[in-house]
Amino acid sequence: MNRRRITALLALALIATASAFAFDWGGYLDNTTGLASAPVGAANADGEPVSVVLVQSTTLALFADVALGNWDLEAQGSYTFTPAVPLLFDLDMATIGTDVIASGAGATTFGFSAGRDRYRDSVGYLLNHPLDGIKFNVNQARSAFRFGVGTTALLQRPSNRIVLGTLDILDQAEGTQIFASPRLIATFDYRILEAIAGQHLSVAATINEDLRPQDQLTAPRTEVEDPRAGGLVDTQYVSLSLNGAISPNLFQSFYYTLNTGSRLEFIETQQSGTGSWYQYQSFVGHMAGLELTYFLPTVLNSRARLFGQFSTGDTSWAGAFVPLSPSTYSDVFTLQPGNSAHLGVSYSLRPLSVIDLDILQTELRAVTYFRTSGTGEVSEPSVDPTSDGAYVGSDINLILTAVPLSDLRVVLKSGLFVPNSAVMSSDNENVDFQVTLQAVLRF
Repeated sequence: MNRRRITALLALALIATASAFAFDWGGYLDNTTGLASAPVGAANADGEPVSVVLVQSTTLALFADVALGNWDLEAQGSYTFTPAVPLLFDLDMATIGTDVIASGAGATTFGFSAGRDRYRDSVGYLLNHPLDGIKFNVNQARSAFRFGVGTTALLQRPSNRIVLGTLDILDQAEGTQIFASPRLIATFDYRILEAIAGQHLSVAATINEDLRPQDQLTAPRTEVEDPRAGGLVDTQYVSLSLNGAISPNLFQSFYYTLNTGSRLEFIETQQSGTGSWYQYQSFVGHMAGLELTYFLPTVLNSRARLFGQFSTGDTSWAGAFVPLSPSTYSDVFTLQPGNSAHLGVSYSLRPLSVIDLDILQTELRAVTYFRTSGTGEVSEPSVDPTSDGAYVGSDINLILTAVPLSDLRVVLKSGLFVPNSAVMSSDNENVDFQVTLQAVLRF
C-alpha cells in the first residue's frame, strides 16, 4: 500500500470520527497580581526584611468535551505559575460518564462517572477537593441520591489541600514526595426536596481512611516525644442540612456535622516507664452554622447576607473539629473549623442595573473570628495557643467584579484584618492587608 492510499485512509478515518462524535474544546487564562503584608520573617533576595510581598498567580487551562454515543468524556489540564511553585502542570479533571433515563423504574435518571473529579459535601465546609474515583447518582422527582468514593494517592503534592496531621504538614513543607499522602474518601448524600415546610432536607456521611504506609508512622507506645512523630488520621462525618425559602425574598441554610475520628497523641500514662507515650486517641467534634440571605431585586439587584458558624475545640488542636479541605471567607485571614467560630455580614449590589447594565457587582463583607475554647491552637499559626482570649480579630473586604464581555471577568479585591493583639504571637499584632487584581479570559 503506497503513501497516497495510507494518507487517504487516514483522512477518511478522521472525517468518520469527527462525524460520529461531538467534540468541543476551550480554555481560560487566569492571572492574579497584587500586594500583601509580608509574613513574619520574610526577606528579599539579599536577606533584608520586607514588609510587603508580591502576590502572583497565573493559570492557563485547556478543556475538551467529547460525546461518545451515550457516554461523555471531559478533561481539563492546566499550567500554574506561583512564586512558591513556578512550574506546575496538572490534570484538573478527566472523567467518563453517562446518564440513563429510567422513568419507568421510578427514577428520573441514573448517572455514573469515573475518573478525576471534584468531590463536595452537602454542607459545603467539609470537603471540596479533586479525587480519583467513581460517582453514582439517582435523581427522582422529589429526591436525589449521591454516592462517591475516591483517593488522593495520584494527586500531585502541590495540588493537595487535605492536610490533617503532622506527617501531612511535613510533606507539604518539605516537598520530599511527588504525590499526595494516600487517602480513601467516600461520600454519601440523600436529599429530599420540600421535605419540611418547603425546606430541602439533606442527610450525608463522609468517611476518610488514611492509607499511609506503616514504615512512615510512629509506633504506638513510643516513649520519646518527637516533633516529627505522626500516625494515621482517620475521620468520619455525619451531616444534616436544611435549606430553602422562608419568604419570597428570604432564604436560609442551616447545617450540622458530627465528626468522629482517631489520631496519634503523646499522652501521660502510668503504663509507660517514662510516664508518657504515643497512643491513638478517639475524638468527637461538632460544627453548626446558619446563613440568611435576603434579596432586594428592586434596589439595584442587591443582596444582604448574615452568616455564622461554630465548631468545637479544646486547649489543643488535636481535640478540635477536623475538616478535610479548607474553606475561604477572605484572602487576608480565615480561621478553619476547629476551635473556632465566626460571625459575618455582607451586602452586594449591581450599581449599573439602574441603566439596565448588568456588568458590575460590588460587595462589602465583614467577618469576626473567635476561639470557642477561649485558648489553644487554631488553624492560623499567628494565634498564640498559650494566650487567653476568645476574640481573635475582624476582617473586612471590598470586592468589585466587572464582566465587560461574556468571556472576560475582572475582579478587584481589597481586604484588611485587624487582630486582637492580646492573643496573637510575637510580631503578628499588626494589621494585615491584601490587594489583588484578577483577570480571567475564556476562549
